[in-house]
Amino acid sequence: MSECTVQLWYNKQRPKKNGTVSLYIQLIVGEEHDQVPINNLNWPVNKIDWNKKQLLQRYPDDQELTTYNAIIERERAKYWKVVMGFLKRGQEFTIADIYREVNQYKGGHLICAYMQYAIRYRQKSEKKKERIKASTARPHTTSLNWLKGYLNGADIEIIAIDGNWLEKYADYLRKHMCENTVWVRIKDIKTYINFAYENRIDVNLNYKKFAIAPEETNPTWLEENELNLLLDLYWNPDTAPNDRRNLRAFLFSCFTGLRISDLSRWNKDWIDGDEIVFVPTKRRWTKKEPKPLRIPIIPIAWEFINDLQADTLGIHSDQAYNRELKPLSGLAGFKKVLTSHVGRHTFATWLAIDGVPVLVISKLLGHKSTAPTMVYIHIAEAFKAREMMKLQRRFGSRKPGQPPPDAIP
Repeated sequence: MSECTVQLWYNKQRPKKNGTVSLYIQLIVGEEHDQVPINNLNWPVNKIDWNKKQLLQRYPDDQELTTYNAIIERERAKYWKVVMGFLKRGQEFTIADIYREVNQYKGGHLICAYMQYAIRYRQKSEKKKERIKASTARPHTTSLNWLKGYLNGADIEIIAIDGNWLEKYADYLRKHMCENTVWVRIKDIKTYINFAYENRIDVNLNYKKFAIAPEETNPTWLEENELNLLLDLYWNPDTAPNDRRNLRAFLFSCFTGLRISDLSRWNKDWIDGDEIVFVPTKRRWTKKEPKPLRIPIIPIAWEFINDLQADTLGIHSDQAYNRELKPLSGLAGFKKVLTSHVGRHTFATWLAIDGVPVLVISKLLGHKSTAPTMVYIHIAEAFKAREMMKLQRRFGSRKPGQPPPDAIP
């Protein structure tokens, strides 16, 4: 039988500048634990009884103390009601099961409350189709926070959200962000409305009629001179060890096309002869048995792993890696902003420029179809047209009977 604790929790190591801390309900099931924020409640860190898990008066005759304690007890009781149901049935359960049941008990199904619980539930879910990683949950939480800001502390029922409502919300977002970011925020909300629908919660299917498309933007990639500058920096003995480690991973991506999620997982065990053989992270979360991807290791790519002392490329987190990549272009002598995606875009773009068939590029990138790969073909065509214009600049000024520029005395 699962053992469970539902209690008040706060992080005493992270007080705010005014001395308060955010309050949470902590769930502990066996060795699992998670914290749920309580309606953005804050309280002075020195006015909380850690042992009794309750708030203390901030000053004599504190009128808000009873209200805050009542809110905490209400939230705690909501989870205990679900836990007691499991215990009475003699049923084993996880934190994800608690989140799922809490969603079912909530009357009216308010969108902000539902998204908050669903984001946490999906991180704990044992179903591959539902499960999301923390790196996905973070932008979903950002979308939730923008929604809360728009509603100004209120909440609305999911069934009240239709195409017209989403259009008004999109107009609000456009005042604060670019069109592509608006598209992301709307997409995230629609994802959770759809998730609610799949879990038999009433929704207004009219929400599907509202659609916006992201603006097409060409991905950033490195040209030949820029790649050579990074190679020179990598081979420079004076390059700092940390910069060299990040350059190693980045350049390896430029010549293999690995995503950051796979680059951080890369291991020498993936090497099979002259190929990397692995199941991409994105395929690991699918229903079907994933097929491994095989990427040839060309000689320049071997340069970055032949003398590798460890079994991995040493990427500890996506965020730290991207942050440490940014200054490297300046150190190398050019101005483009480097991110983990630039390496993959560089790989695909140069294959397209060199005439590799789109189907082959698509397979090497692990795309399900050639549609997302076509952007690199378009970039390659524009690059070739630009290079062709060098001929025009060299010979376009010639007139009949006029000697070449070099022959003019």
